[in-house]
Amino acid sequence: MTVEEAALFLATLTASSVTAAAVAALYSLVLPGIERKIQARIQQRIGPPILTPGLWSVLKFGYKKRIMPSAQIPRFYNSIVYFGLGIVVLLFLFSTPYWWAVLGWGSLLGIAGLLKIEEVLYVLMGSQSQSFLTTGMPVPDLAKGSKHTNIRREYAEQHSAERALKMMAIGSLPLYLALLVPFAAAKSGLISAVVSMQNPSYAPNSGWLWISLPSNPLIFTLPGILAAIVFFVGYVMLLNEKPFSILKAKVDVIEGGVLEYASSLRAYYYLMRNVLLFALSSIFVTLFVGIPFDPFMPLMMALNLVLSLVLPMMLAVLVAFSPILTFRQIYPATIGVSAIGVLALLLSLAV
Repeated sequence: MTVEEAALFLATLTASSVTAAAVAALYSLVLPGIERKIQARIQQRIGPPILTPGLWSVLKFGYKKRIMPSAQIPRFYNSIVYFGLGIVVLLFLFSTPYWWAVLGWGSLLGIAGLLKIEEVLYVLMGSQSQSFLTTGMPVPDLAKGSKHTNIRREYAEQHSAERALKMMAIGSLPLYLALLVPFAAAKSGLISAVVSMQNPSYAPNSGWLWISLPSNPLIFTLPGILAAIVFFVGYVMLLNEKPFSILKAKVDVIEGGVLEYASSLRAYYYLMRNVLLFALSSIFVTLFVGIPFDPFMPLMMALNLVLSLVLPMMLAVLVAFSPILTFRQIYPATIGVSAIGVLALLLSLAV
């Protein structure tokens, strides 16, 4: 590659990344409102305005007074949410076409590696936060008359860290098994090969108004359907939503390791969660339908955005009817869904 070609590639990569990240951030601010509105309609409520759970919540917390949380290392605790936002943005960018040629990051390894890092962040959040609304309060309290002998003092957030570790070990297994299926079917670890298998006529930067529709979508095959079901369950688990929201179960009167994030930190946490909601949906459309998010092909990008609504809408329906499961129910559910994922993987390898 010549110097001119390298400069052109870097310019294209930068432009596509900025455009994709901006569109993803803006779109992710609308998705929570759509999700909440669907939940409300199912439960016979009006629900909040569509922009309130996403856009206005982020803006509201962004203007609140900044406070320093009570944590073992406050600056490190603050930095986790910034790092998490960067991780989910990179997770999305690695699935876009112009990153497919960068050091193999547009691959199964790149996506799975970033997802696992994102899961580790919740363990760090829970282990760092040791307070209750910026006030140190170990349990049981040591107020006069409440001291107990032979009782171990601990902070509520520690339970969230333990739960996050358990979910990281087994709860997220279905999603990773489902991710393997498209790559196994394509006999390659690269996203470009998965898209080419389903959409042979697609090529990045083919034309501003060009659109290439898949001729052999994986989701219309038996292993693809099974893997899509497994992917959706893993999707719910990684988003910590009902019925797998044990990391921040409201019955604990806490929000797990994210409890101490307030003002702008809370805004960045919401943005991180919203971008992850969209990123996983867009990756699903890319891997299982063969329609990537291409910033330089608006029709392809728009089609990816529309199809990315399917998983959040399914999530809204599930959450509207779901209780919160304990690990006694989560473990057998995970094992059963993982078995379906293994079956889908074997079928994709046999094709």
